[in-house]
Amino acid sequence: MSLRRQITFRADLVFELVLTVVGLAASIAALGMIYTRTDTLGGWGPGEAIALLGTFQIITGLRTAFVEPNLQWFGKQVKEGTFDAILTQPAPAIFLASLNTCAPLALGQVGLGAIVVAYGVHEASVSITPAGVAAWLALLVAATVIMWATRALLAALVFWAPELTLDVVYDSVWQFARYPVDIYQRPLRMLLTYVLPVAFLATVPARVLLDTGQLVAVPVSIGLAIGSYLLAHLAWQAGLRRYTSATS
Repeated sequence: MSLRRQITFRADLVFELVLTVVGLAASIAALGMIYTRTDTLGGWGPGEAIALLGTFQIITGLRTAFVEPNLQWFGKQVKEGTFDAILTQPAPAIFLASLNTCAPLALGQVGLGAIVVAYGVHEASVSITPAGVAAWLALLVAATVIMWATRALLAALVFWAPELTLDVVYDSVWQFARYPVDIYQRPLRMLLTYVLPVAFLATVPARVLLDTGQLVAVPVSIGLAIGSYLLAHLAWQAGLRRYTSATS
């Protein structure tokens, strides 16, 4: 149904693809400009940084396709009372509120991201292994869960502070994942790894893909994904207990 709504305006598909390609090209060009001044960036070579950028693009595409079309309007739903319709359905509210609809055209970002990863691996001149690819895919799943859970957790704040809007803050923090967390100073790097799990969105998956010696990160990421989900679930349960229906 979401796809049918979007292809009603078929020119949108072309413009969506063009904008995605231009955005990716600009990001790769920016990396290219940086590497004209240095051989490595936080220990990452040009090809490795491109593979990381492609991984970031994949997770961003999944966020744009499945999560943002729902949660960007969630605060308005709570304040206007249209959230009541979700609560009457026989399914967990957190899933219906965050994954009820989608923007299928944004999946083009996922495909382009995969192409960029392949290009980055080629430029890095590293031999990837089946174990590395399998670990990378597992980490992409974990990163997707972390992305969804942290976004849902942020959205749940509306139950306590209806006028508080932190979407811009989330988007700003999100951009840190575009580059290796190794380039940041230690206090910020520790924050982006252990407090705000930005490192696990792109840096860790790309590192494991390029170096199978880092496979220990797989169980850590899976554990973090499970913990993120449980935290988001508990926050939503607490928020729902505070929610006052507009029809009650």
